[in-house]
Amino acid sequence: MTKSFDVVVIGGGTAGLVTASGCARLGRRVALVDRAPLGGDCLWTGCVPTKALIATARLIHCAANAGRFGLEPHRFEISPPRIMESMRAARAAVGVHDDPSRFRALGVEVIEAPARLLSATEVQAGDEGLTAKDIVVATGSRTAVPPVDGLAETGFLDHASFLLQNEFPASLVILGGGAIGIEFAQMFRRFGCRVTVVEMMDEILAHEDAAVARFVRGLLAGEGVEIRTGWSARKARRENGRKVLTIEAKDGRTEELTADEIFVASGRRGNTEGLGLEALGMKMNGSYIAVDDYLQTSIPRIWACGDVHGGLQFTQVAAYEAVKLVRNMLFPGRRKVDYSNVPWALYTDPEAGHIGLTEAEAMERLGSGVRTYVAELKDVDRAVVERSGPGFVKIVADRRGRILGAHVVANDASTLIEPLVLARASGVRVGGLAQLVSPYPSLADAIQKAASQHYEALGRSWIGGVARKIASWSQ
Repeated sequence: MTKSFDVVVIGGGTAGLVTASGCARLGRRVALVDRAPLGGDCLWTGCVPTKALIATARLIHCAANAGRFGLEPHRFEISPPRIMESMRAARAAVGVHDDPSRFRALGVEVIEAPARLLSATEVQAGDEGLTAKDIVVATGSRTAVPPVDGLAETGFLDHASFLLQNEFPASLVILGGGAIGIEFAQMFRRFGCRVTVVEMMDEILAHEDAAVARFVRGLLAGEGVEIRTGWSARKARRENGRKVLTIEAKDGRTEELTADEIFVASGRRGNTEGLGLEALGMKMNGSYIAVDDYLQTSIPRIWACGDVHGGLQFTQVAAYEAVKLVRNMLFPGRRKVDYSNVPWALYTDPEAGHIGLTEAEAMERLGSGVRTYVAELKDVDRAVVERSGPGFVKIVADRRGRILGAHVVANDASTLIEPLVLARASGVRVGGLAQLVSPYPSLADAIQKAASQHYEALGRSWIGGVARKIASWSQ
Protein backbone atom coordinates (compact mmCIF):
# COMPACT_ATOMS: atom_id res chain seq x y z
CA MET A 1 0.00 0.00 0.00
CA THR A 2 1.29 3.45 -0.96
CA LYS A 3 0.84 6.43 1.37
CA SER A 4 0.31 9.90 -0.02
CA PHE A 5 1.85 13.08 1.45
CA ASP A 6 2.30 16.69 0.52
CA VAL A 7 6.00 16.56 1.45
CA VAL A 8 8.43 13.72 2.07
CA VAL A 9 11.63 14.75 3.87
CA ILE A 10 14.61 12.38 3.73
CA GLY A 11 17.06 12.99 6.56
CA GLY A 12 16.47 13.77 10.24
CA GLY A 13 19.22 16.28 10.97
CA THR A 14 18.69 19.98 11.51
CA ALA A 15 17.72 20.71 7.89
CA GLY A 16 15.22 17.85 7.76
CA LEU A 17 13.73 18.48 11.19
CA VAL A 18 13.16 22.19 10.59
CA THR A 19 11.69 21.49 7.15
CA ALA A 20 9.34 18.78 8.42
CA SER A 21 8.13 20.74 11.43
CA GLY A 22 7.68 23.91 9.37
CA CYS A 23 5.58 22.14 6.75
CA ALA A 24 3.50 20.37 9.42
CA ARG A 25 2.80 23.62 11.28
CA LEU A 26 1.51 25.04 8.01
CA GLY A 27 -0.99 22.21 7.70
CA ARG A 28 0.82 19.99 5.22
CA ARG A 29 0.86 16.22 5.46
CA VAL A 30 4.50 15.32 6.03
CA ALA A 31 6.59 12.16 6.22
CA LEU A 32 10.09 12.29 7.72
CA VAL A 33 12.33 9.36 6.79
CA ASP A 34 15.70 8.50 8.34
CA ARG A 35 17.45 5.22 9.03
CA ALA A 36 19.31 6.76 12.00
CA PRO A 37 17.95 8.34 15.19
CA LEU A 38 16.68 11.88 14.65
CA GLY A 39 19.11 14.69 15.36
CA GLY A 40 21.71 14.13 12.68
CA ASP A 41 25.40 14.90 12.83
CA CYS A 42 24.92 18.01 14.97
CA LEU A 43 23.33 16.14 17.87
CA TRP A 44 25.14 12.84 17.74
CA THR A 45 28.64 13.45 16.39
CA GLY A 46 29.02 17.19 15.81
CA CYS A 47 28.19 20.43 17.57
CA VAL A 48 26.57 19.13 20.73
CA PRO A 49 28.96 16.41 21.96
CA THR A 50 32.12 18.17 20.80
CA LYS A 51 31.20 21.40 22.57
CA ALA A 52 30.46 19.40 25.71
CA LEU A 53 33.99 17.96 25.55
CA ILE A 54 35.48 21.37 24.79
CA ALA A 55 33.80 22.71 27.95
CA THR A 56 35.50 19.98 30.01
CA ALA A 57 38.85 20.72 28.39
CA ARG A 58 38.42 24.43 29.13
CA LEU A 59 37.82 23.69 32.82
CA ILE A 60 40.98 21.58 32.94
CA HIS A 61 42.95 24.44 31.39
CA CYS A 62 41.46 27.05 33.73
CA ALA A 63 42.33 24.98 36.80
CA ALA A 64 45.89 24.47 35.58
CA ASN A 65 46.21 28.25 35.11
CA ALA A 66 44.37 29.32 38.25
CA GLY A 67 47.40 31.28 39.42
CA ARG A 68 46.29 34.29 37.38
CA PHE A 69 43.21 34.47 39.64
CA GLY A 70 45.25 34.28 42.84
CA LEU A 71 44.42 30.60 43.31
CA GLU A 72 46.62 27.56 43.57
CA PRO A 73 46.92 25.83 40.17
CA HIS A 74 45.33 22.38 40.13
CA ARG A 75 45.91 19.36 37.92
CA PHE A 76 42.83 17.19 37.57
CA GLU A 77 43.15 13.45 37.34
CA ILE A 78 41.70 12.85 33.88
CA SER A 79 39.37 9.88 33.51
CA PRO A 80 38.38 9.50 29.83
CA PRO A 81 35.42 7.16 30.57
CA ARG A 82 33.94 9.66 33.04
CA ILE A 83 34.50 12.57 30.68
CA MET A 84 32.78 10.71 27.85
CA GLU A 85 29.95 9.69 30.17
CA SER A 86 29.41 13.34 31.11
CA MET A 87 29.41 14.32 27.42
CA ARG A 88 26.78 11.70 26.61
CA ALA A 89 24.60 12.87 29.49
CA ALA A 90 24.73 16.43 28.15
CA ARG A 91 23.94 15.17 24.65
CA ALA A 92 20.96 13.22 25.94
CA ALA A 93 19.63 16.34 27.67
CA VAL A 94 19.78 18.27 24.41
CA GLY A 95 18.45 15.32 22.43
CA VAL A 96 14.95 15.53 23.93
CA HIS A 97 14.28 18.36 21.46
CA ASP A 98 14.73 15.91 18.58
CA ASP A 99 12.67 13.07 20.02
CA PRO A 100 10.39 11.52 17.38
CA SER A 101 7.38 11.96 19.68
CA ARG A 102 7.66 15.75 19.40
CA PHE A 103 7.37 15.57 15.63
CA ARG A 104 4.63 12.99 15.66
CA ALA A 105 2.71 15.35 17.95
CA LEU A 106 2.93 17.95 15.16
CA GLY A 107 1.41 15.46 12.74
CA VAL A 108 4.64 14.35 11.09
CA GLU A 109 4.78 10.66 10.21
CA VAL A 110 8.27 9.58 11.30
CA ILE A 111 9.52 6.52 9.44
CA GLU A 112 12.73 4.89 10.71
CA ALA A 113 14.04 3.25 7.56
CA PRO A 114 16.44 3.80 4.65
CA ALA A 115 14.99 5.81 1.77
CA ARG A 116 15.38 5.66 -2.00
CA LEU A 117 13.88 7.93 -4.65
CA LEU A 118 12.03 6.01 -7.35
CA SER A 119 10.83 9.03 -9.32
CA ALA A 120 10.22 12.75 -8.89
CA THR A 121 7.16 11.92 -6.78
CA GLU A 122 7.89 8.47 -5.30
CA VAL A 123 10.04 7.33 -2.37
CA GLN A 124 10.65 3.84 -1.09
CA ALA A 125 11.05 3.97 2.71
CA GLY A 126 11.95 0.50 3.92
CA ASP A 127 8.93 -1.63 3.06
CA GLU A 128 6.65 1.37 2.55
CA GLY A 129 5.92 3.23 -0.66
CA LEU A 130 5.39 6.98 -0.37
CA THR A 131 4.22 9.58 -2.88
CA ALA A 132 4.52 13.33 -2.50
CA LYS A 133 4.10 16.62 -4.33
CA ASP A 134 7.51 17.68 -3.05
CA ILE A 135 10.54 15.71 -1.90
CA VAL A 136 13.32 17.21 0.23
CA VAL A 137 16.73 15.52 0.49
CA ALA A 138 18.51 16.52 3.71
CA THR A 139 20.84 13.62 4.35
CA GLY A 140 23.86 15.68 5.44
CA SER A 141 27.56 14.95 5.03
CA ARG A 142 30.36 12.95 6.60
CA THR A 143 34.15 12.88 6.78
CA ALA A 144 35.86 12.57 3.42
CA VAL A 145 38.75 10.13 3.78
CA PRO A 146 41.82 11.51 1.99
CA PRO A 147 43.65 9.38 -0.61
CA VAL A 148 46.55 8.44 1.64
CA ASP A 149 48.21 5.16 0.71
CA GLY A 150 47.62 2.55 3.42
CA LEU A 151 45.38 4.76 5.57
CA ALA A 152 42.36 2.45 5.44
CA GLU A 153 44.47 -0.58 6.38
CA THR A 154 46.27 1.32 9.14
CA GLY A 155 43.03 2.63 10.61
CA PHE A 156 42.07 6.10 11.75
CA LEU A 157 39.61 8.10 13.82
CA ASP A 158 37.34 10.97 12.86
CA HIS A 159 35.01 13.04 15.04
CA ALA A 160 32.22 10.47 14.72
CA SER A 161 34.22 7.32 15.51
CA PHE A 162 36.10 9.01 18.36
CA LEU A 163 32.85 9.82 20.14
CA LEU A 164 32.06 6.11 20.33
CA GLN A 165 35.19 5.46 22.39
CA ASN A 166 35.92 5.75 26.09
CA GLU A 167 39.66 6.33 25.87
CA PHE A 168 41.93 9.11 24.60
CA PRO A 169 45.05 8.35 22.55
CA ALA A 170 48.31 9.37 24.19
CA SER A 171 49.44 10.93 20.92
CA LEU A 172 47.85 11.63 17.57
CA VAL A 173 48.38 13.27 14.21
CA ILE A 174 45.43 15.31 12.96
CA LEU A 175 45.03 15.57 9.20
CA GLY A 176 43.49 18.95 8.42
CA GLY A 177 43.87 22.43 9.85
CA GLY A 178 40.28 23.54 9.38
CA ALA A 179 37.76 24.20 12.14
CA ILE A 180 37.22 20.54 13.13
CA GLY A 181 40.92 19.72 13.18
CA ILE A 182 41.87 22.82 15.15
CA GLU A 183 39.09 22.49 17.73
CA PHE A 184 40.01 18.87 18.36
CA ALA A 185 43.72 19.71 18.46
CA GLN A 186 43.28 22.10 21.39
CA MET A 187 40.81 19.79 23.14
CA PHE A 188 43.03 16.70 22.86
CA ARG A 189 46.06 18.69 24.00
CA ARG A 190 44.21 19.87 27.10
CA PHE A 191 43.29 16.26 27.82
CA GLY A 192 47.02 15.52 27.92
CA CYS A 193 47.54 14.12 24.43
CA ARG A 194 50.58 14.94 22.29
CA VAL A 195 49.15 16.52 19.13
CA THR A 196 50.55 17.29 15.68
CA VAL A 197 48.40 18.98 13.02
CA VAL A 198 49.29 18.41 9.36
CA GLU A 199 47.78 20.90 6.90
CA MET A 200 48.62 21.00 3.19
CA MET A 201 47.84 24.73 2.87
CA ASP A 202 50.33 27.38 3.92
CA GLU A 203 48.19 28.38 6.89
CA ILE A 204 45.48 26.83 9.06
CA LEU A 205 41.86 28.02 9.00
CA ALA A 206 41.78 29.02 5.34
CA HIS A 207 38.29 30.56 5.61
CA GLU A 208 39.17 32.87 8.49
CA ASP A 209 40.73 36.32 8.46
CA ALA A 210 44.52 36.10 8.44
CA ALA A 211 44.68 37.82 11.85
CA VAL A 212 42.44 35.13 13.33
CA ALA A 213 44.48 32.30 11.79
CA ARG A 214 47.74 33.77 13.13
CA PHE A 215 46.25 34.26 16.58
CA VAL A 216 44.88 30.72 16.83
CA ARG A 217 48.08 29.21 15.52
CA GLY A 218 50.08 31.06 18.17
CA LEU A 219 47.54 30.07 20.81
CA LEU A 220 47.82 26.36 20.02
CA ALA A 221 51.58 26.48 19.70
CA GLY A 222 51.71 28.07 23.16
CA GLU A 223 49.74 25.14 24.53
CA GLY A 224 52.11 22.63 22.96
CA VAL A 225 50.36 21.70 19.70
CA GLU A 226 52.77 21.18 16.81
CA ILE A 227 51.40 22.58 13.55
CA ARG A 228 52.93 21.53 10.22
CA THR A 229 51.55 23.67 7.38
CA GLY A 230 52.59 23.15 3.78
CA TRP A 231 52.81 19.37 4.30
CA SER A 232 50.64 16.60 2.82
CA ALA A 233 50.03 13.08 4.12
CA ARG A 234 51.28 10.45 1.66
CA LYS A 235 51.51 7.02 3.32
CA ALA A 236 50.41 5.33 6.53
CA ARG A 237 51.45 2.06 8.12
CA ARG A 238 51.46 0.22 11.43
CA GLU A 239 54.75 -0.43 13.19
CA ASN A 240 55.30 -1.88 16.69
CA GLY A 241 51.70 -1.25 17.68
CA ARG A 242 51.75 2.41 16.62
CA LYS A 243 50.92 4.30 13.44
CA VAL A 244 53.51 5.88 11.17
CA LEU A 245 52.51 8.63 8.76
CA THR A 246 54.76 9.79 5.93
CA ILE A 247 54.29 13.46 5.13
CA GLU A 248 55.70 15.41 2.19
CA ALA A 249 56.55 19.10 1.88
CA LYS A 250 55.94 21.14 -1.26
CA ASP A 251 59.65 20.93 -2.12
CA GLY A 252 59.54 17.12 -2.05
CA ARG A 253 61.11 16.56 1.38
CA THR A 254 59.55 13.74 3.40
CA GLU A 255 59.34 12.97 7.11
CA GLU A 256 57.75 10.28 9.23
CA LEU A 257 55.49 11.02 12.17
CA THR A 258 54.75 8.30 14.70
CA ALA A 259 51.68 8.42 16.95
CA ASP A 260 49.15 6.20 18.65
CA GLU A 261 46.35 7.42 16.40
CA ILE A 262 45.61 9.29 13.17
CA PHE A 263 42.63 11.63 13.25
CA VAL A 264 41.08 12.65 9.91
CA ALA A 265 39.56 16.13 9.68
CA SER A 266 40.56 17.09 6.16
CA GLY A 267 37.22 17.48 4.39
CA ARG A 268 33.61 16.41 3.96
CA ARG A 269 31.49 14.57 1.40
CA GLY A 270 27.74 14.41 0.84
CA ASN A 271 25.66 11.47 2.04
CA THR A 272 24.09 10.71 -1.31
CA GLU A 273 24.87 7.03 -1.90
CA GLY A 274 21.92 4.66 -2.18
CA LEU A 275 19.33 7.40 -2.72
CA GLY A 276 18.76 6.54 -6.38
CA LEU A 277 19.81 9.98 -7.58
CA GLU A 278 21.89 8.70 -10.50
CA ALA A 279 18.94 6.73 -11.91
CA LEU A 280 16.84 9.90 -11.82
CA GLY A 281 19.49 11.83 -13.72
CA MET A 282 19.92 14.39 -10.95
CA LYS A 283 22.73 16.88 -11.49
CA MET A 284 25.56 16.47 -8.96
CA ASN A 285 28.66 18.37 -7.89
CA GLY A 286 30.90 15.46 -7.01
CA SER A 287 29.29 13.77 -4.00
CA TYR A 288 26.98 16.75 -3.43
CA ILE A 289 23.60 17.54 -4.97
CA ALA A 290 23.58 20.60 -7.23
CA VAL A 291 20.92 23.16 -6.32
CA ASP A 292 19.83 26.56 -7.64
CA ASP A 293 19.51 29.78 -5.68
CA TYR A 294 16.18 28.54 -4.29
CA LEU A 295 17.48 25.12 -3.13
CA GLN A 296 15.73 23.23 -5.91
CA THR A 297 17.64 20.42 -7.62
CA SER A 298 17.81 19.84 -11.37
CA ILE A 299 14.56 17.89 -11.05
CA PRO A 300 11.53 20.13 -10.40
CA ARG A 301 9.86 19.67 -7.01
CA ILE A 302 12.85 17.81 -5.58
CA TRP A 303 14.82 20.00 -3.18
CA ALA A 304 18.05 19.69 -1.21
CA CYS A 305 18.77 21.38 2.10
CA GLY A 306 21.71 21.49 4.50
CA ASP A 307 25.14 19.89 4.10
CA VAL A 308 24.05 17.54 1.32
CA HIS A 309 24.39 20.25 -1.34
CA GLY A 310 27.89 21.23 -0.23
CA GLY A 311 27.41 24.87 0.76
CA LEU A 312 28.27 26.37 4.14
CA GLN A 313 28.18 23.34 6.43
CA PHE A 314 26.93 24.76 9.71
CA THR A 315 23.88 23.90 11.80
CA GLN A 316 22.64 27.49 11.71
CA VAL A 317 22.88 27.47 7.92
CA ALA A 318 20.89 24.24 7.70
CA ALA A 319 18.13 25.78 9.84
CA TYR A 320 18.17 29.03 7.84
CA GLU A 321 17.99 27.13 4.55
CA ALA A 322 15.12 25.00 5.81
CA VAL A 323 13.03 28.08 6.61
CA LYS A 324 13.75 29.49 3.15
CA LEU A 325 13.00 26.16 1.51
CA VAL A 326 9.61 25.81 3.19
CA ARG A 327 8.70 29.29 2.01
CA ASN A 328 9.87 28.62 -1.57
CA MET A 329 8.28 25.20 -1.72
CA LEU A 330 4.86 26.07 -0.36
CA PHE A 331 4.20 29.66 -1.40
CA PRO A 332 4.36 31.63 -4.66
CA GLY A 333 7.08 34.18 -5.33
CA ARG A 334 10.30 32.35 -4.48
CA ARG A 335 13.13 34.08 -2.62
CA LYS A 336 16.83 33.43 -3.18
CA VAL A 337 18.91 32.10 -0.32
CA ASP A 338 21.33 34.83 0.83
CA TYR A 339 24.37 33.79 2.84
CA SER A 340 25.99 37.23 3.07
CA ASN A 341 24.95 37.80 6.68
CA VAL A 342 25.38 34.25 7.99
CA PRO A 343 27.89 34.16 10.88
CA TRP A 344 29.92 31.28 12.16
CA ALA A 345 32.25 30.57 15.05
CA LEU A 346 35.37 28.60 15.78
CA TYR A 347 35.02 26.98 19.20
CA THR A 348 38.58 27.16 20.37
CA ASP A 349 39.29 28.81 23.73
CA PRO A 350 39.03 31.75 23.22
CA GLU A 351 36.46 31.47 20.45
CA ALA A 352 36.56 33.22 17.08
CA GLY A 353 33.44 34.75 15.53
CA HIS A 354 33.12 35.55 11.82
CA ILE A 355 30.71 37.57 9.67
CA GLY A 356 31.15 38.72 6.10
CA LEU A 357 34.43 39.31 4.28
CA THR A 358 37.95 38.84 5.54
CA GLU A 359 40.35 41.72 5.03
CA ALA A 360 42.00 39.87 2.12
CA GLU A 361 38.64 39.24 0.44
CA ALA A 362 37.65 42.87 0.86
CA MET A 363 40.98 44.04 -0.55
CA GLU A 364 40.51 41.78 -3.56
CA ARG A 365 37.15 43.43 -4.26
CA LEU A 366 37.82 47.06 -3.33
CA GLY A 367 41.57 47.49 -3.24
CA SER A 368 42.63 50.67 -1.47
CA GLY A 369 39.05 51.46 -0.49
CA VAL A 370 39.22 49.06 2.49
CA ARG A 371 39.53 50.31 6.06
CA THR A 372 40.19 48.11 9.11
CA TYR A 373 39.59 48.99 12.76
CA VAL A 374 41.01 46.78 15.51
CA ALA A 375 40.48 46.91 19.29
CA GLU A 376 42.68 44.67 21.42
CA LEU A 377 41.12 43.05 24.48
CA LYS A 378 44.05 44.17 26.60
CA ASP A 379 42.51 47.64 26.30
CA VAL A 380 39.02 46.46 27.33
CA ASP A 381 38.46 46.62 31.09
CA ARG A 382 36.11 43.61 31.29
CA ALA A 383 38.67 41.38 29.59
CA VAL A 384 41.40 42.67 31.90
CA VAL A 385 39.51 42.09 35.16
CA GLU A 386 38.40 38.63 34.03
CA ARG A 387 41.99 37.76 33.10
CA SER A 388 40.62 36.34 29.87
CA GLY A 389 43.85 36.78 27.98
CA PRO A 390 44.49 38.30 24.57
CA GLY A 391 41.97 38.73 21.79
CA PHE A 392 40.54 41.40 19.53
CA VAL A 393 37.63 42.83 17.59
CA LYS A 394 38.38 43.62 13.94
CA ILE A 395 35.96 45.47 11.68
CA VAL A 396 36.53 45.54 7.92
CA ALA A 397 34.74 48.43 6.19
CA ASP A 398 34.80 50.54 3.07
CA ARG A 399 35.76 54.21 3.07
CA ARG A 400 32.13 55.20 3.68
CA GLY A 401 31.95 53.09 6.81
CA ARG A 402 29.84 50.28 5.40
CA ILE A 403 30.63 47.05 7.25
CA LEU A 404 32.11 44.47 4.90
CA GLY A 405 33.06 41.96 7.58
CA ALA A 406 33.93 41.56 11.24
CA HIS A 407 36.06 39.12 13.22
CA VAL A 408 36.14 38.61 16.97
CA VAL A 409 38.54 36.56 19.09
CA ALA A 410 37.31 36.49 22.69
CA ASN A 411 35.57 34.41 25.29
CA ASP A 412 32.04 33.83 23.93
CA ALA A 413 32.93 35.37 20.57
CA SER A 414 30.06 33.33 19.13
CA THR A 415 27.77 35.65 21.12
CA LEU A 416 29.83 38.85 20.85
CA ILE A 417 29.72 38.67 17.04
CA GLU A 418 25.92 39.06 17.06
CA PRO A 419 25.79 42.89 17.35
CA LEU A 420 28.08 43.03 14.34
CA VAL A 421 25.87 40.59 12.45
CA LEU A 422 22.81 42.70 13.19
CA ALA A 423 24.61 45.92 12.26
CA ARG A 424 25.77 44.53 8.93
CA ALA A 425 22.40 43.01 8.09
CA SER A 426 20.58 46.23 9.02
CA GLY A 427 22.92 48.54 7.14
CA VAL A 428 24.31 50.19 10.27
CA ARG A 429 27.68 51.72 9.45
CA VAL A 430 30.82 51.83 11.54
CA GLY A 431 29.93 55.33 12.71
CA GLY A 432 26.69 53.97 14.15
CA LEU A 433 28.56 51.28 16.07
CA ALA A 434 30.81 53.99 17.49
CA GLN A 435 27.72 55.40 19.21
CA LEU A 436 27.01 52.05 20.88
CA VAL A 437 26.37 52.30 24.61
CA SER A 438 27.10 49.08 26.50
CA PRO A 439 26.85 48.18 30.18
CA TYR A 440 30.13 48.78 31.98
CA PRO A 441 32.18 46.67 32.18
CA SER A 442 31.33 44.63 29.11
CA LEU A 443 33.25 42.90 26.35
CA ALA A 444 30.92 44.71 23.94
CA ASP A 445 33.00 47.80 24.74
CA ALA A 446 35.56 46.34 22.32
CA ILE A 447 33.10 46.85 19.45
CA GLN A 448 32.66 50.53 20.32
CA LYS A 449 36.42 50.99 20.72
CA ALA A 450 37.10 49.48 17.30
CA ALA A 451 34.33 51.46 15.61
CA SER A 452 35.38 54.77 17.17
CA GLN A 453 38.63 54.52 15.21
CA HIS A 454 36.54 55.39 12.14
CA TYR A 455 36.04 58.91 13.50
CA GLU A 456 39.65 59.14 14.59
CA ALA A 457 40.69 58.37 11.02
CA LEU A 458 38.24 60.93 9.67
CA GLY A 459 39.63 63.49 12.09
CA ARG A 460 43.20 62.83 11.03
CA SER A 461 42.17 63.02 7.39
CA TRP A 462 40.38 66.34 7.93
CA ILE A 463 43.30 67.85 9.87
CA GLY A 464 45.73 66.62 7.25
CA GLY A 465 43.61 68.14 4.51
CA VAL A 466 43.51 71.50 6.24
CA ALA A 467 47.27 71.42 6.81
CA ARG A 468 47.90 70.65 3.14
CA LYS A 469 45.59 73.49 2.15
CA ILE A 470 47.40 75.97 4.40
CA ALA A 471 50.74 74.77 3.07
CA SER A 472 49.57 75.37 -0.49
CA TRP A 473 48.57 78.94 0.36
CA SER A 474 52.05 79.72 1.66
CA GLN A 475 53.74 78.61 -1.53
